[in-house]
Amino acid sequence: MRFPLLRSNGWGRLPRFLLAGGAATLLHWLTMLVLIGWGLNAVLATATGATAGLLANYVGQHRYAFCSNLPHRIAFPRYLTGAALGWALNLAGFSLLLVTGLSVAPSQLITTGLVAFANYLFAQRFVFHEEQTINVQ
Repeated sequence: MRFPLLRSNGWGRLPRFLLAGGAATLLHWLTMLVLIGWGLNAVLATATGATAGLLANYVGQHRYAFCSNLPHRIAFPRYLTGAALGWALNLAGFSLLLVTGLSVAPSQLITTGLVAFANYLFAQRFVFHEEQTINVQ
């Protein structure tokens, strides 16, 4: 199910992007907590939760935030590329802020905001971008 009335360009998508991402993050954390509560190793629990969150975020971004008509065979590999870039940007930004002397919590808060903004731009301009091409022969 897509939400055709929500199709919009520009910054109107940002609140939906943040809502879908926030819901996916909550799913990650809840899955992790439940699995740890059941006795699963914390590393496996967070890996499982992160995978559940990644998949939920993809669906939320594809269907709700960007209301994309792109087929999954195109959009999902693009999404995975964006997720990998976001992971690397998070690691680099967090590490850089720690090296400058900032403590862990502010470093992660700043990095999370920057990565979320970068992910939004990447999703808008690449992952779910549906530019039509003209066949010129």
